[in-house]
Amino acid sequence: MHGLVFQTCKTYVIERTDEASWAKVLEHAGIEPRLYLPVSHYPEDELVAILESVAALSGHDRAAVERDFGRTLAPELLQTFRAHWRDDWELMDLLENLEGIAEELRAKTAENNPPLVTCTGTDTGLQVTYRSHRDHPALAHGVLEGIAAEFDDDRRVRRLETTREAGETRCVFVLEEPTES
Repeated sequence: MHGLVFQTCKTYVIERTDEASWAKVLEHAGIEPRLYLPVSHYPEDELVAILESVAALSGHDRAAVERDFGRTLAPELLQTFRAHWRDDWELMDLLENLEGIAEELRAKTAENNPPLVTCTGTDTGLQVTYRSHRDHPALAHGVLEGIAAEFDDDRRVRRLETTREAGETRCVFVLEEPTES
């Protein structure tokens, strides 16, 4: 998994607590402290252990922690992969082009294995289908919410379904226009 995810996870924990808490999370997860470099790759099971430890030590559900972390990760992903999208794009433009961006990243190196993301228009908004060998639907949900927030877009992200089969997680999200009250 991309080092940027680990580096951002460390920042996420420290900003909400402190350096000592990050050390406790690593100890609880059974991981030796190390410097996570944003351009390196690390085992996914380390991230899983870290997120499980954050959840256990904070008393929160792991899915809630993953989703919240996803919101924090989104701006970092947007900044890191900034060269792959245009200045004049709005949220819908970016989402509709994610599939092509992921293909560009996959072509650069075998270590880059981003999820497959496809988007289709619906009567009420945009449907985003996320497919990955990684099982992090709540993280994907949070990343979509975080991307929408970065674009100052108030669409609501709702997960319609999640399926797991043949070593792949598939989630379908819909971005809906806000309802007026």
